[in-house]
Amino acid sequence: MNIGKKFVEQRDAGGDDNMIPMINVVFLMLVFFMVAGQIKKSDPIKVQPPVSINEARAQTEPNVVIVVGEGKAYVNDTLFDAGQLQSYLESAFEESPDQEGFWVQIKADGEVSIESLKPIFTEIRRSGLTKVSIATQLNRSAQ
Repeated sequence: MNIGKKFVEQRDAGGDDNMIPMINVVFLMLVFFMVAGQIKKSDPIKVQPPVSINEARAQTEPNVVIVVGEGKAYVNDTLFDAGQLQSYLESAFEESPDQEGFWVQIKADGEVSIESLKPIFTEIRRSGLTKVSIATQLNRSAQ
C-alpha cells in the first residue's frame, strides 16, 4: 500500500493550507479599516479653533467657511476672496433644499485676530444669512 503512504506524505508537506483563510480574513480587515477610517472629509488647511465651554450642537450639517486669513476662506475645498464669498453663499442658499436649516459655521484658528475675520463676517452679513456660528472646541479643563 505505497499509494496511501505517498498520499499522506504529500498532504503533510502542504501544512500551510490552513494559513490561506487566515490571510484572507486579515486582508479583508485591513481593507475595511482603510475604508472606514476615512469617513469624515478633512479640512483643506489645519486650524485649531478657540476653546469654549458651550456643548450645544446643531441639528443639521453646516456650510463650513474655513478662514485662511486676510479676507480669504475655503468653502467646500474652494478658495474664495471675501468679495466672492457673498455671491457663493447666496447661490448655495437658493439651491439648498432645506432653506430653514441652512446655516454657516465659521472655522478659524484661535490665534487669528478678529480684525482678519471682519471681511468674512461682512460678506456673510451682506449675503442675508442670519444663522451663523463660530466653531470652537470644548474646554475640558473648565468642567
